[in-house]
Amino acid sequence: MKKWHAASLAAAAALVLSACGGTGGSGRSGDGTGELLVWVDNTRMPAAQQYKKAHPDLKMRIVTIPPDAGYVPTKISLANRTKSGWPDVTFLVNPAEAATLASEKFGYAAPLDDLVPKSVRDGFTPGSLDTCTFGGKTYCLRNDIAPTVLWYDAKLMDRYGYQVPKTWAEYQQTGLKAAVEHPGTIVGAVNGKYGAGIYFGSSGCPTRDTLSLTEVHIDLGRSDCTRVADLLQPLARKKAVTTVAPIDPGFSKFGKTDKILMLPAPAWFGDFMFGPAFKVPKGRIAAAPMPTWPGESEPYAGQVGGGAFLVSAHAGGRTKQAADLVRWMTTDVNLQSKQPTYPAFTAAAKKWGEVKSKDPYYASDPMPALTAAANALRPGFGAVRYEADWQSSFNDTFVKAVDSGGNLRDSLASWQNKLEAAARTGGYRVE
Repeated sequence: MKKWHAASLAAAAALVLSACGGTGGSGRSGDGTGELLVWVDNTRMPAAQQYKKAHPDLKMRIVTIPPDAGYVPTKISLANRTKSGWPDVTFLVNPAEAATLASEKFGYAAPLDDLVPKSVRDGFTPGSLDTCTFGGKTYCLRNDIAPTVLWYDAKLMDRYGYQVPKTWAEYQQTGLKAAVEHPGTIVGAVNGKYGAGIYFGSSGCPTRDTLSLTEVHIDLGRSDCTRVADLLQPLARKKAVTTVAPIDPGFSKFGKTDKILMLPAPAWFGDFMFGPAFKVPKGRIAAAPMPTWPGESEPYAGQVGGGAFLVSAHAGGRTKQAADLVRWMTTDVNLQSKQPTYPAFTAAAKKWGEVKSKDPYYASDPMPALTAAANALRPGFGAVRYEADWQSSFNDTFVKAVDSGGNLRDSLASWQNKLEAAARTGGYRVE
């Protein structure tokens, strides 16, 4: 929580710096001369170098940036002050920062609608570019997405004689039964984005429904919010869900002691968490679609993770080159099929899945569930400038109620107030 609070302060400071410095003027970095400046993280560095090698006549400088929250907006705000030094292309580990970089105060992100053909944009997984879209304009292309599925331990399910739930009511029943019959067993994690993004996100609760770059809809009194509280209340009382964050080293105790029966979580947990972090042996973990919410016939997925590429509005004569790089980085099938996480581009995801289907770590092919989830992203989960506060306020209200044995429905009002305050601080009008 301290890390995200610091990120929030950094983002606020970046807004102030940007407002003071303005975004006018082209500067040497955006006057159409010189080299193409590209910022990427370590994971994307080899691909950027590959592009540079394939274009020997292109002057291109690649800079490695850390994955820290708030890093890119802070650096861009400094470039706004000096009116130089903007990267022509930048990668965002946290796509929500696109809302900051596309804002009027920053003026950094260039709309891509006229730079990337609609036929190419239509090739992305349905809904995956929603976090890049504000006021009908597309400001980024997604590199990868993180749809949520219901991960479960097939060995434990079989041993206990349980069935994989298809509805959230069945999920609740199974969790309560496991809590009694196998004390210490968990069926979920409720902490920060791993609670807000997975449960509330999949339910369609409007905690960050972006109407534009300056308007956001927040309404936690709706049934698609209260039903999440009702789902988790009895599970919380029986300790069937934990408030330990899955990325916390302490979470591994559940995996090491065979206590993870089910875990609604993003696609990347399959490769990067269950084996390496939770120490669950191979041949046990399987994936199922997210359970279906009451009154609905189809399951929806939440989102936790993924990355995006942006083109600078200051690129000048390098704009076309910058857009071509971004298009290639996100849509080249051979490149994306070798990436570590679920590609946002549909054709690349299909090829990526061919390898994943044969992975011996899994108890069964996870791709049917992952593919279904990627095509069932719940609408309304937008990129917002209060991302850090969205997480910390959830922990300060809802998670606090879970830990204290409080009423989860009652905590939604407090979360609503904190979200509205954070949104207004971020420059939004709350609808």
